[in-house]
Amino acid sequence: MAGDFQVSGKNATALFTLKLHRGDGMCLIAMNWKKGKPPDDFVGFAIESKPPGGDSFFPLNNRVAFPGGDGSVNPLQLSTLVSPIQKFRWVHFPRNANLDGEFLYRVTPIFMDEEDRLSQGEPQEVGIELRRETYPGQVNVTFTRGFVSSQAFVDRYEKFGKFNTLIPGKAKDGLKFKATHPKKDEALAWMGFEARETILDLLDQAIKEKAEVRVVAYDLSEPEVVGRLEKLCKLLRIIIDDSADHGDDDSGETQSEKRLKKSAGKDNVKRQHMKSLQHNKMIIVDGTGTKKVVFGSTNLSWRGLYVQANNAFVVEGKKPVELALAAFENYFDNEKTFGKTDSAELFDLGLKDIDARVAFSPHSSSNSLLDQIGEDIGKNCLLPVLFAGVPRDNARRHQGDDKEDFQKDWHLRLRHRRQEGRRHRPADAKRKHRSGVLVGARQEHSRTFQ
Repeated sequence: MAGDFQVSGKNATALFTLKLHRGDGMCLIAMNWKKGKPPDDFVGFAIESKPPGGDSFFPLNNRVAFPGGDGSVNPLQLSTLVSPIQKFRWVHFPRNANLDGEFLYRVTPIFMDEEDRLSQGEPQEVGIELRRETYPGQVNVTFTRGFVSSQAFVDRYEKFGKFNTLIPGKAKDGLKFKATHPKKDEALAWMGFEARETILDLLDQAIKEKAEVRVVAYDLSEPEVVGRLEKLCKLLRIIIDDSADHGDDDSGETQSEKRLKKSAGKDNVKRQHMKSLQHNKMIIVDGTGTKKVVFGSTNLSWRGLYVQANNAFVVEGKKPVELALAAFENYFDNEKTFGKTDSAELFDLGLKDIDARVAFSPHSSSNSLLDQIGEDIGKNCLLPVLFAGVPRDNARRHQGDDKEDFQKDWHLRLRHRRQEGRRHRPADAKRKHRSGVLVGARQEHSRTFQ
């Protein structure tokens, strides 16, 4: 069914089950042997995919392979039809994941006889949509790629230029740094993935609509972001953290402050660190046609967008914008008493068929939420929980005069009301016995990139 997060193969004669899990431009492929352990001649799975509108299956490649008679291994990636995946789960990143329609996957068990000849068993075949918008028109859970240490990054980009030609070595150099890597545009888009694309596109739309924009930033030193914020002029109001080295005269945050005071006006730019740090990350766009809020863990810096594994949780609609705007005003005007404002309470985001609530930190002792959130996760959630960056030092109850439960971030729980929509379980298969040893390069994070 269109939009399903999980689909299962229906071939009753196959010796294994197959379940596909939809991700952000990716598919988690999970297999499980139906009865007992696989036989000794089972050596792995071949995985093939067919894109929407395609007429042919294409085998995924494997970085490891069976050794030849002389013990050597083919250094090239080999088709899983001859170099099967020796795992019961795999993550596939199609190069064309934005295509509309179903991606069809065919998974086949591979066996090897005593003479090292391969044969195929009965396959499972099933299709799933990998559309990028999680709940169209309401919620989009996006991510940065965070794979700069992967073999895929080395193959695609690092062999063409050193990493320091893509990313500055120091955060304070971020606004002045210019990438010189020969594939810089392609590489940065790949590294930033959908989170970067979504954030930049939203700011571009705000500029086009002349929309009111509010931003709460922890790190702020990425030139594409700051340049767009400057174009908003007085339509922008922003809070920038000034804790620790963020408050230094030469920090990226202080440089951004100076630039934005010139474009937006000094009264529209505020530095703060609450009692320890202002760790929230939030972008609010309140336009005539666009009403969206970006929550999440993604810092507006080079490392936040291109190196770290972060999320940007985009919520659309009038009510989410109203709640976020109220929180922004309370941050701006009621810094010392924020935990006692309505913004520190849980409020429903008003989304159709989605039980999504938001509260902003810090909290007072009367509206502390960690215990409630923990209980909710334990009882109701299998995976769909985003909990962005609460520092350990601040997760404990603050023992100051006002006894605030000082959690420096927002909490958001997302639970789909429909039972089938709540089960975002990872691969439900344990790693099983197999024979036939594959030799070669380490399999990077059990992922295939195309």
